[in-house]
Amino acid sequence: MRAILLVCFCFCFYSASAQTEAKAKLHPVIPFAEKLQLSYEFLMKNPLAIASQIDFLEHFPKTKDDFITVFNPDDYKELYNVSHKYIAAFKMIGDKLPDSVLKIGFAIGNQLEWSSGPSDELQHALLTIASNHIEAFVDQIYKLKKKEIDGLVHYLADVEYNPQCSIYNDLVKNLQEAGAYNIAGKLVRDRRFTHEKHNDDITDIQ
Repeated sequence: MRAILLVCFCFCFYSASAQTEAKAKLHPVIPFAEKLQLSYEFLMKNPLAIASQIDFLEHFPKTKDDFITVFNPDDYKELYNVSHKYIAAFKMIGDKLPDSVLKIGFAIGNQLEWSSGPSDELQHALLTIASNHIEAFVDQIYKLKKKEIDGLVHYLADVEYNPQCSIYNDLVKNLQEAGAYNIAGKLVRDRRFTHEKHNDDITDIQ
């Protein structure tokens, strides 16, 4: 009987510990990450409501540092495990509010380096929105300073070895058709530079 009680106790203790650990993973520690989580939950209940979309954008990270802190921290906590859902929501809102979404994305992306994970997901979102909303893209990018434009173009151009390359090509084509040759040229040149750099890195490794 004691053995059975001991087993039951251990099982209950383990279950409680597992639930506590699960809750810790679901609930971010940083206040603004927690607010973003609540805003995301509200958005999922009202995905087509402009009010819930705007609320989500207001709580979405506005800088590179905040983006990394929330979605890609060194300890892989906060919202890292669900970052793809949040960035997908960000991309979804971009179809209705492209100017607002691109403005926020550009503020993050102009200082961000490409890497697999959240950075790659954000790049995909920005390229897709930009390609589908050329006027908004051109309007927002020309509001940036030259250094910021260069940083953003470098981030968006790092596509040579991933599926975003086709979307990138669509963006360049759509910019050219819209007469935005200056930005299209920057994208083409930076992609060529990134491609050559990748080849040099591969040669160095060999």
